[in-house]
Amino acid sequence: MSLKRESHEAHDESYFASFTDLLVGILFIFIILLMVVATNYHKQQKDTENATEVLTAINSSRNVVLESVKKSLEEAGVEVTIDLQSGILRLPENLLFASGQSEISSKGIEALQKLSNALIKFLPCISKSEESLKEYCKNLEIGSGVFLETVLIEGHTDDIKFGSETGFDNNWGLSARRAIAVYQKLINFAPLLETGILNNGEKPIFGVSAYESKRPIKENIDNDSRKSNRRIDLRFIMRSPSAEE
Repeated sequence: MSLKRESHEAHDESYFASFTDLLVGILFIFIILLMVVATNYHKQQKDTENATEVLTAINSSRNVVLESVKKSLEEAGVEVTIDLQSGILRLPENLLFASGQSEISSKGIEALQKLSNALIKFLPCISKSEESLKEYCKNLEIGSGVFLETVLIEGHTDDIKFGSETGFDNNWGLSARRAIAVYQKLINFAPLLETGILNNGEKPIFGVSAYESKRPIKENIDNDSRKSNRRIDLRFIMRSPSAEE
């Protein structure tokens, strides 16, 4: 009877020991998996922080240039607005065009000449260009590298219908002609904007786009907002950083 009891107790102890070893093994595996997850999370968090730092530096460099262009124009007597979140330099509605017109006013031509001078000063700071053009970049907080991909000259109209509803002679065509007219004036005043300031692929940075009245500044269209929506925007688009960056 005693032998049976001892055998039963030994069996129980062996079973308990095996069960304990199993729990220890499972716990050990769980700890390893937890360490792997924690390591991957830490790496992803670090990668995210690095990417955020790079993107912040790129946008910061763009904004420094936008603010410098704005300041230069204000010193020359031209009032413009900038949207740092979107990277836009906005030429005021009363500066360039009358309603339904794509011909730049004399006041607008004078302003565009001053704008071309300001762009020549500061665009080389965030583009691929000759060192001789970077004179004004020395005192600016600009990150290293070439970040500017393109500058889109965007044409906008008010919502007053112009021309026919079919074909190109309508508000779409009007906004396109406005953008092209501004582009041509800027390049005529400063040919280096087309030939001497390039993106990372060594292509000219300027392009044009047209939005008709589809992107109003003010949604409620009244007489005042019609004027503000009749405008030209210069949108500074930065290149996306590579995975290594």
